[in-house]
Amino acid sequence: MALEEFYHATPIQIRFNDVDGFGHVNNTIIQEYFDIGRVHYLREAFGGELWKNDKVVLIVSIKTDFFKQTLPDDQVRVLTRVYHLGGKSLRMLQWLVKEGDAEPTATCDSVMAGYDQASQSGMVIPDDWRRDFDRMEKGRLIPGTAL
Repeated sequence: MALEEFYHATPIQIRFNDVDGFGHVNNTIIQEYFDIGRVHYLREAFGGELWKNDKVVLIVSIKTDFFKQTLPDDQVRVLTRVYHLGGKSLRMLQWLVKEGDAEPTATCDSVMAGYDQASQSGMVIPDDWRRDFDRMEKGRLIPGTAL
């Protein structure tokens, strides 16, 4: 995977309280940065909305790896992409990257599932959402739609 394979980036402002006693951004805060990137990606995909008619995607599995420290003066951004669409779920990959670096300081791989809040049950990812994610990924998710 390379930087060029991500089409969505969210700049992150490191705050004073993000830094722990060791002088670096705490790993739990880095997970919050991934959440910020995820929210921005979903809002852009869904035209500004996060929930559509009581239908959402929920995180059902998450794996985060840390490779380098993130320091208070670093300029960082979260790169986000959906790389797989299943029937009821999708896979999302995120990188936290320092300005000028080609490799991530941390990565997050998550599985998100469709969920209908009204019926309190899982749901198939709707076709219009599939098209939204495919548009965000420039046609990489649905065969025959590459831009």
